Amino acid sequence: METFQLIGYAGAFIIGLVMGITGSGGSAMAVPIFNYIFLMDMHSTTSHSLFVVGMSAATGVLLNYKRRTIDWRLALYLSIPMVVSVFLVRKYILPMIPTVLFEINIMELQITRDMVIMVFFGLLMAVGAILSIKRGKASYSSTSDIKKGPIFILLMGVGIGAITGITGTGGGFLIVPVLVVFLQCSMKKAIVTSLMIIALKSFVGFIGDLGSVDIDWILLLGFTAISITGLAIGIYSSQRIGESNLKKGYAYVILSISILVVGRELIHLV
Repeated sequence: METFQLIGYAGAFIIGLVMGITGSGGSAMAVPIFNYIFLMDMHSTTSHSLFVVGMSAATGVLLNYKRRTIDWRLALYLSIPMVVSVFLVRKYILPMIPTVLFEINIMELQITRDMVIMVFFGLLMAVGAILSIKRGKASYSSTSDIKKGPIFILLMGVGIGAITGITGTGGGFLIVPVLVVFLQCSMKKAIVTSLMIIALKSFVGFIGDLGSVDIDWILLLGFTAISITGLAIGIYSSQRIGESNLKKGYAYVILSISILVVGRELIHLV
């Protein structure tokens, strides 16, 4: 096994660890790992990422179930529009996007679909992280009131679903800030509710890809098993980490990864 692949499997453990602690960030690392280390094209990358993140998130929900920290109403309001939009994007819209979007002949540059998706992905992570950093010192109630704006929540679900369908992410780096900043969930409740939403949405997105993408099942199942191991350790650790530290850690991990992703893609244009 090559050194890069060993690094990739080590990354699988870190993916689970971060998801267990923060309720997000799994896809923020899974997408670069499958794309940069295992050298998959972007469509295959996003498919493999959806499965890993979905299985890890589902395990996280099961491990947290007895603690009753899931806001089931919010999960339902956000999940339904997300699931529909993810499926439609993965099944019909993404396959229609050409591999090469356009060429700049003077500079001999090609702007590819994969490059645009990765830059878009990185910028979205940065937005989610900055939102969390700016509101990190705010005080939130432990419950949310979905009566304040069910239409707003449904629209947020559609938007996040479409975005994460294109980028192949679980969307926790967007869902957690939405739950905490806009819907007034506590960080720990937002983490588990986010895992529930991510699991449902990721599985639907993956199912939408079956038949149109070649899946490396040996790699995928091994990678997922390692990620789940990390997630179990992360959940155990999160019970001993303070709320403010969770917010800070989540935000800075995602911001750091976003800078690396955008920087790596844009350096090709220099």
